[in-house]
Amino acid sequence: MNAAVEFSTIIDGEQIQGWVVKDGKSYRAYAVFRGGLIDARGSTKASAENKWCEKANHNANE
Repeated sequence: MNAAVEFSTIIDGEQIQGWVVKDGKSYRAYAVFRGGLIDARGSTKASAENKWCEKANHNANE
């Protein structure tokens, strides 16, 4: 794995700090949201972040 890069986003009014790291041929985004770890993968840094946001939004709307 390479060094993680921090990302910041707002989900359901909450400021979230997460990390994206290159993991083999893909990227992995991870952060804690409302007490649970959310982990997402994508083929690019941006797609991993977007998939993480989709998962977090889904959790926020449950």
